[in-house]
Amino acid sequence: MAEYRILDYKTFKIDEDQQQIALANFTAQIVKETRTIDGIKTETVLTIHGQQPGERKNPNIEPKPIQLPEVVIDASEFQSFAWVMRIWGTRCVIYPGGSVKEDLRTAIQLDSKPEVREIFGTMGWQKNAKGNKMYLHAGGAIKADGNDSRVKVALPPELARFNLADIEDGTMLEEAFASSLRMIDLGPKEVMWPLWATIYAPVLGPVDFAVHLTGRSGTYKSEITSLMQAHFGGTIDARHLPASWSSTANALEAQAHFAANAIMVIDDFVPVGTSYQVKSYQTNADRLIRGQGNQAGRARLSDAASFKSAYYPRGLIVSTGEDTPEGHSVRARMLILELSPGDIDIKVLTEAQKKRGQLTVAMAGFIADAVDTVAPEIEPTGNRVTTDIRNRIDEIRDVLITIGHSRTPTMLARLIATVETVLQWAVAAELITEQRRESLVDEATQSIMAAGLKQASYLESADPVAILLNAIRQSLMSQHSHVRSMSGGVPTSPERLGWTAVNMSGEQTKYKAGGVTIGWIDWDEDTMYLEADLAYAAAKREAGQELTITKGTAWKRLKDSGALIRTDAGRQRNTVRVTADGHTRNVLAMRASDFFETKEVAEDGDEQHDEDDDGIGHE
Repeated sequence: MAEYRILDYKTFKIDEDQQQIALANFTAQIVKETRTIDGIKTETVLTIHGQQPGERKNPNIEPKPIQLPEVVIDASEFQSFAWVMRIWGTRCVIYPGGSVKEDLRTAIQLDSKPEVREIFGTMGWQKNAKGNKMYLHAGGAIKADGNDSRVKVALPPELARFNLADIEDGTMLEEAFASSLRMIDLGPKEVMWPLWATIYAPVLGPVDFAVHLTGRSGTYKSEITSLMQAHFGGTIDARHLPASWSSTANALEAQAHFAANAIMVIDDFVPVGTSYQVKSYQTNADRLIRGQGNQAGRARLSDAASFKSAYYPRGLIVSTGEDTPEGHSVRARMLILELSPGDIDIKVLTEAQKKRGQLTVAMAGFIADAVDTVAPEIEPTGNRVTTDIRNRIDEIRDVLITIGHSRTPTMLARLIATVETVLQWAVAAELITEQRRESLVDEATQSIMAAGLKQASYLESADPVAILLNAIRQSLMSQHSHVRSMSGGVPTSPERLGWTAVNMSGEQTKYKAGGVTIGWIDWDEDTMYLEADLAYAAAKREAGQELTITKGTAWKRLKDSGALIRTDAGRQRNTVRVTADGHTRNVLAMRASDFFETKEVAEDGDEQHDEDDDGIGHE
């Protein structure tokens, strides 16, 4: 094994023949090794000190060594030694040779005894060097025996107030938890119980949905969510919420990533301004909420064509706004709660604001006891809720399986299971009685279920099938397009199918068709046949940006929803062949009653319109 020596502030290798081989005319030592861990990657920074022989001016006096400037570099730069020339300049020489750099690297590492420091750049659950769980926050790490301020956590400035050690002196845990529970009395139970469960849910592990609190200005949305956020830092108020929807999507993704196992409020979703600005709001919301719901970020390439780390929300996003993000799939990944004027009890709100600092004590107490009980299972790829909680979520979900969208039952089950877990801890910690726990769990369960039932209305208004059908109906009612009878003439109830009465005199009313023909109707069979391309174009004109799916996807969604009453299985197509207006056509077959509640029949019938048509209505 090679031997290395430092002689007269120079670095040498001693070969097998004990010959000295000069490697460099300087020495270097790694004095500090700083590792920064952000939850996806670990970056290591090295601090290097160096010396070089001083110039001998007096033969009788030993010159003092030259202290070289301190070097702080990424560990990946160390072995290339490009930093030597960049920072120390030309006076520091690495001698030539095939393996000199490799030998010099080894010599420096063997001669170094660096101070190793770990700095965490994220919140949430991690394991320390001994494999014990701890919860990171801006003020250190909460362990089973309390907060350890020696653990260094460097969070982004926006999250600097997420400090669970910044608590009111003398506040007892029982009093603090009572203040937390008092939030339930702020407003309607079907709003406040889901919000309260939301506060504690991410502490138990990853959450695959967001919560959106909507309501007009003056309903105290920001004040309510600031009290929620204050559970993770007592100095957080409505003027110091961590994020706003006006920020860029990249910034919000990064913030939500670092706020792991905590809620992060994103305030003020109000898409206003130019069409580009409005679209930007919606695009940002779509991207962030999908990341929350899918627990995955967007894969991106760096300039060197290598994959960059993908950031995604690792806590739970709590959004507020006068408006609600659009899109059926986005809303399916959110629990939407609504506040109306007068819902919030101002007296209770004022009392809660005065006790804001106590809320952090409640959360810190819960986390400390959770370390050895309900803290998530920490794995190299992230963490997940304990098996017991996971099983309980599945049990509740199976009971609620008929409520709303396919994601809704699991969403509600997660919140109910969270309430059960936190209140069971409160009993064990002697903060509430068992009798009160049972009463609160029952009230919370009913309230969270009620919130889930209301979720259906928000999903329906964003359902692309509903948007498509409404847009076609609107196109007909506004005479921007029309539907004909199967023989090509004026159909029964023409006013509802895109026709306008143009001659009310005489024995028979004459009608004029509006826009293009998009289909044909057979009232007797309760069937409307739509020409696919023209019907989609008409719907797109009416719905605009609200209809976000492509034509092919639209017909697939219609089929999946049951709106198409016939398809061509033989040709594997959603269209069928029918004869209409004397020609064979490929059309979509739908129930006419999906468009109209009743089938009003005109006194004169299809045949009379057809016989007396003479081209009227064929403009």
